[in-house]
Amino acid sequence: GGLWLINYFDNGNSLLTIVIYFAILYLISLPIDIYRKIIDTRFGFNRGSWKLFIVDNLKKIAIFILVAVPIFYLLIYFIENFKEWWLIGALFIFFIVVLINLSLPYFMKLFNKFTPLENEELKDRIEEIMEKVGFKSDGVFIMDASKRDSRLNAFFGGFGKTKRVVLFDTLVEKLTPREIIAVSGHELGHFKNRDILKNIGMMGVMLFGLFFIIGHLPESMFQELHLNKNGGNILVFAFIIGEVYFYLLTPLINLVSRHNEFEADKMGAELGSSKDLETALVKLVKENKSFPKSSKIYSLIYHSHPSVLERIEELKKQ
Repeated sequence: GGLWLINYFDNGNSLLTIVIYFAILYLISLPIDIYRKIIDTRFGFNRGSWKLFIVDNLKKIAIFILVAVPIFYLLIYFIENFKEWWLIGALFIFFIVVLINLSLPYFMKLFNKFTPLENEELKDRIEEIMEKVGFKSDGVFIMDASKRDSRLNAFFGGFGKTKRVVLFDTLVEKLTPREIIAVSGHELGHFKNRDILKNIGMMGVMLFGLFFIIGHLPESMFQELHLNKNGGNILVFAFIIGEVYFYLLTPLINLVSRHNEFEADKMGAELGSSKDLETALVKLVKENKSFPKSSKIYSLIYHSHPSVLERIEELKKQ
């Protein structure tokens, strides 16, 4: 029914087809996002106002129009003008993935404020461990995550000159300086182990597989569904099939991710201390109200991080 609706509005305009598809997805997901915000408020996580929620959504729509729509336009052009469009498309999207990773800090500035760490003693200690692993960036940044959420987190993102370790202000508020150093060491472990580059490489292989599948869809399939085999409809199929494709690959993706987390923990223990990282992980579980242990089968499919008990068990072996 959804595909028929898209084709009904299409009128031969491939770009309009894909825009309508995402507009439908957005309208379906919006009530779910609103309900999630209500639930988060009930359990004390949400701190953002409804005004901020609306502004965030307007920004996301603007980014979609200014960034995603031109990307779709080029993909449609490749599909409708080149025989081996699937190979060109895979290389193009891989280039976009690399570009997004390079520009991620700038996109995030549209939603959050990043300020240099003011605690000089802690800053010097973190810069000291950054130097040990050869990490060069603009400095240590604090993100104002608390204006939306009370959860604790930290992340390492970007590569080249844009790479940085970012600490949530909620994390800095709840953890001791020694625990923050251990968590920073964990994030630096992702840099030392080249995890972002590995993930981008893995994404490139998966994108090639997806585009190969989409590029060889039979004409008869479109005829059976009473759809034109134009660029817009092919892209809609790419997103629909992509959902199933990446879901089936999720256990492999999560297996690699959990391995990376264990390895990053080793670096966190080495640069900080095993004990401090353990206590930091316990605080993260308590503050974020996450389960300390889960079924291995469930984790295989849904968890990109090992449970805190598994991580502490591995840290105790060191």
